[in-house]
Amino acid sequence: MVPEPLPSHSPDSKPLPDALVLAAVLGIGTLCSLLAFGGLRQTETLRLQNIHTASARTVQDVLELDVHRTIEATHNISLVLESQSQVQRKQLDLLSRRVMADLHTLSAIRWVPTGGSEAAHAQQARVMGRPVASGVFTVASPSHDGADVPAIAIAAPVYERDAATDSIVRHQGFVESIVPLHALLQDAGNRANLVGMDLMVYDLEGGTRANDKAIYARIDTTTDAANAHHADTTHNDFVVALDVASRPWQVVLHPRPAFYADLTSSYAPYVLGAGLLLTSLVAAAVWRAQRYRRSIEFARHRASRAREALAVEQQRLQNIMEGTGVATWEFDYSTRVLQVSERWATMSGYTVEELGPDLYTRWLALTHPDDLSKFFLALNDHYAGKTPHFDYEYRIRHRQGHWIWIGSRAQLLERDAEGKPLLLGGTNLEITERKEAEERIRQLNASLEQRMQEEATRSEARATLGTLIASVSHEMGTPMGNSLMTASTLADQAKHFQALLDAGALRRSSLTEFIAQVREGNALLMRNLERAVTLLKNFRQVAADQASEQRREFDLRQVLGEVLHTLAPSLKREAHVVTLDVPEGIAMDSYPGPLGQVVINLINNAYLHAFEGMAQGTVQLKAQASDNEVTLVCQDNGRGIAPETLEKMFMPFFSTRIGSGGTGLGMFIVDNLVKSTLGGSLSVASTLGAGTTVTITLPRVAPAPHSDADD
Repeated sequence: MVPEPLPSHSPDSKPLPDALVLAAVLGIGTLCSLLAFGGLRQTETLRLQNIHTASARTVQDVLELDVHRTIEATHNISLVLESQSQVQRKQLDLLSRRVMADLHTLSAIRWVPTGGSEAAHAQQARVMGRPVASGVFTVASPSHDGADVPAIAIAAPVYERDAATDSIVRHQGFVESIVPLHALLQDAGNRANLVGMDLMVYDLEGGTRANDKAIYARIDTTTDAANAHHADTTHNDFVVALDVASRPWQVVLHPRPAFYADLTSSYAPYVLGAGLLLTSLVAAAVWRAQRYRRSIEFARHRASRAREALAVEQQRLQNIMEGTGVATWEFDYSTRVLQVSERWATMSGYTVEELGPDLYTRWLALTHPDDLSKFFLALNDHYAGKTPHFDYEYRIRHRQGHWIWIGSRAQLLERDAEGKPLLLGGTNLEITERKEAEERIRQLNASLEQRMQEEATRSEARATLGTLIASVSHEMGTPMGNSLMTASTLADQAKHFQALLDAGALRRSSLTEFIAQVREGNALLMRNLERAVTLLKNFRQVAADQASEQRREFDLRQVLGEVLHTLAPSLKREAHVVTLDVPEGIAMDSYPGPLGQVVINLINNAYLHAFEGMAQGTVQLKAQASDNEVTLVCQDNGRGIAPETLEKMFMPFFSTRIGSGGTGLGMFIVDNLVKSTLGGSLSVASTLGAGTTVTITLPRVAPAPHSDADD
């Protein structure tokens, strides 16, 4: 084939002079290089500040968590003694040993009855009615060969209360815990050392540092000790005030010189140099562009003629395939696009246009679920080189509702440099008549497998309900504990007021103060009790939905809000955030229980997989509604999903964390609930490093339940 001659330029065309074009390229390139240099400088400065703050925050979080757990452990033992007044010494020792076994920050727990001399912190705890920490003293530590180590004591008061009114009758004593500072601050010190910072902790009792000497210091041996312990902090130090059971501490984190060693290198000069070099190369290429333009146009013309010849050849091959009844298909792993012939669609009673643009997702929906997992297992064997070709027989639902058998034969056509599949091509042939006898046997197996899958779904729902119960029970502790403390305080104030009244020493100021105290206490009681009532109301509704698949009318935003509100106690252990962007007034007649379980599984999946190694991630739930459908989008900004994992994520018992907490049923149950129970569809889109988006389309009125017999 002789190529046609290329058209020449019009004689009237007057391109810009080469010197003007070259000057424009040089000027624009130099300006862009300078702008990039300045922007990168500013970005690197902000990055350094963010790394410094984030590193210090991690140390602060570890320290606050250990302090809070230590104080709560002491307080919880005191509450146990209050609620069970007949606890024996042996039982208390057993409880103390269990607590110390679970919490390494405690070295001793003892009971101090009323009657002896009380330390200052113990007196303060009795007056305040909550745990109070002492100053630093030394104790003998078995873990340090009996040497004296600095420690603090935390005293929690124990009261005898009236069984009817729950008011305080008398003060019985204290539960006192001994907390060695090296055990309390060890994790924070290790974290500080890991991020390259020195950690100093000061006791600020009285508002100032005691002798300006740290009660604990974790510094690098190469760091100047005088600078590490100096009272004045530099502008790079991170200073945090910490309340340790009503005793003020100050935490100072001082970055070591090595902390900035790997952060001070700047790429801005290299960017500037690269920009100028690139500008020079572009300028050199400009004057050669016209020289190569004609050859490029000629190459394009030849490529166009080759594409035309290829189209003719493809049409000839298509005619042969349709004449023999064989359908062809190709799947591109990089774009996740499935391309098929018309015969591929007509086997199932459709046209290619009726199946829609996303043929791969539609194929997954039409293919019998019992065959999908085996299909991919056989395909993986072909990828691994165990079989020269991929041969598999599976079922597809015909447009008229019955199942037809397809014999598929394919071969991997292209791999990338790492051996991962890029392009898969093959043929399909209908083999329904040959498979009729086997179909009856496989239907029986499919029925048994379906019952097993439904039982797995119910087990997962019960496990989810158990998690919600544990979360709500933990969250109820705070408002109920606050209410109990407020009620006891009001009882003490009433007793004191009665004493003034009986003694005839009641004054107007005392009466006014008592009324104000009662008003504040009642307000605090109402807030905490309303919080507890809200938690119970939300949990009651979510638990009722989770415990059964009862169908009812509901508002989508209200149901999702109740699920997130009930799930919040377990989610707040991480720094990740879940946002809800669902408008009010989306009324649905469906199954709120399965819908809630879908949302819980998606959020838990993001927390377990997407945010691994991330300090803070975001999950966003969005919804929009039409007359008949609701589109629910769950989007995260996590690590994303690899293509080979995305392809298998709806397969039962497939998980990247098998043996580390994953069951492999989460996304399989989501897919089953959305398609079978809720009558909808879902799709997943993900890019490595750019997060994952799960799109669920549900009818606003769920279809009536059906059985396998309907098929």
